[in-house]
Amino acid sequence: MSGGGSRLIFAALMAAGLVMAPLAGCKETDGMAAAETNPKAEGPDGLPIIFWTIKQNDQKKVGAILDAGGDIEAKGYHKATPILAAAIVDNWEMAAFLMKRGARLDAVDGRGFTLPYLAAQAKVAEGSPTAAALQEVRVALNDRAMLEKIYPPLEVRQMLKEGRWPPQ
Repeated sequence: MSGGGSRLIFAALMAAGLVMAPLAGCKETDGMAAAETNPKAEGPDGLPIIFWTIKQNDQKKVGAILDAGGDIEAKGYHKATPILAAAIVDNWEMAAFLMKRGARLDAVDGRGFTLPYLAAQAKVAEGSPTAAALQEVRVALNDRAMLEKIYPPLEVRQMLKEGRWPPQ
């Protein structure tokens, strides 16, 4: 196969998320390529690198990105913040980690998802590390009285549209 054909196959594999682009010229620090923890870098999906790293479920790299000045409130798909991106896929260990790092618990995305709604709706295996992390998030939300009234996404979107979000 010619070089052009193999490049097309590699590009297709990258687009499908099956391989990552090579990080040309990157120096490794503590086993991590510098570009993987550069808070200004973008992931293969075009979003801030923190979202790609959350997808990879790598708390160490997420911590390194935050330590290097990464935005814990960066906006991803549908304007979701990193903590919402983790919670949406039931990655409660990552959500709890981001919570401890200072992520806002009152974030809302463009679909109307909130952390209290996602935490209330989550169904995870009892006794698992995921369940323990979810419970940790629920306790933090409860301590802030954020579980007293849980707004479904449709209602949140309507409130956003009418300028009534966040509720008082």
